[in-house]
Amino acid sequence: MKAIGIHRYGDASQLERIELPEPEPGPHQVRVRVIASSVNPADVRARSMALGPRRIERQFPLVLGYDVSGTVDAVGPGVDGLAVGDEVFGSPSLLGHGANAELVVVDSRTLARKPAALSHEQAACLSLAGTTAWECLARAQVAAGATVLVTAGAGGVGHLQVQLARHLGLRVVATASRPESTALCRELGAAMVVDHAAQDVGQACRDLTGGAGVAAAFDNAGGRALEQALDAVAPLGTVVSIVPTPVPVADRLFLKAASLVYHVMGAASIWRIDPHAQGRSLAAVAALAAEGRVRPVIAASYPVRELAQAHRAIESGRTIGKIAIRVADGW
Repeated sequence: MKAIGIHRYGDASQLERIELPEPEPGPHQVRVRVIASSVNPADVRARSMALGPRRIERQFPLVLGYDVSGTVDAVGPGVDGLAVGDEVFGSPSLLGHGANAELVVVDSRTLARKPAALSHEQAACLSLAGTTAWECLARAQVAAGATVLVTAGAGGVGHLQVQLARHLGLRVVATASRPESTALCRELGAAMVVDHAAQDVGQACRDLTGGAGVAAAFDNAGGRALEQALDAVAPLGTVVSIVPTPVPVADRLFLKAASLVYHVMGAASIWRIDPHAQGRSLAAVAALAAEGRVRPVIAASYPVRELAQAHRAIESGRTIGKIAIRVADGW
């Protein structure tokens, strides 16, 4: 089968056309004929990061692409509720081959049926980022009516988190800096948008909440965004980060008795604590998308043959929403 992959770690120029055997689904797995995928910062980290204590041991050649939307092509033993021809979407395992290929094998328990209201490109752009946003909100455990901070509110995870938080009855403060990012955050329902490059994010959150700070702060970018989340969170509050940034935090949180939680999409499924957990989160997001309550914003769409260009766009840090990859017709 055709795929775009890498033979070694490096920059986007390492991405190249390769040929691989067609994968066979094992127990609880289905093989999906890929129609669309998407690009996430996780793709860039897997492709480029140097050897270190966080490295997941990879086997080459490696196919990236941790979003998929397509049709079930084959079914392995033990699969319930899915059959050949069903339209599905989800996230291939972060530990294996991704969806920048004609076919990908995925644990059926982590998939959801594609809502008819979404195109395959939209569904692919909703899977990893939408599941991440939903699971982070669940980890924060804040009650309706609370105020939360969403950093990088126009980004891939952030713009979905803003929508999901509003659906859950939360008041959202988002960070952005460029006019188009600020406009998107407001359009999606943020009560306030703070310019993270020019304003004191923590002080703005305290001013809005009568001095306390936000009940939960979501770090979607790492580095300075995490620093701002740590400053903005209220006593007894929670910071949820999806970026493995080595920032000293103990002295920032101790006197506030606040907590820092790191979250990786589908952690309960990855660690075999609950193989259905990721699928349940995705199904919840899919139901809201089917009702029009959450929508992925697609900033650009690339054929898979231009995957390196899509990676460079993500690395620029200037994209809003998501970048879709057209696989079935993109060779």
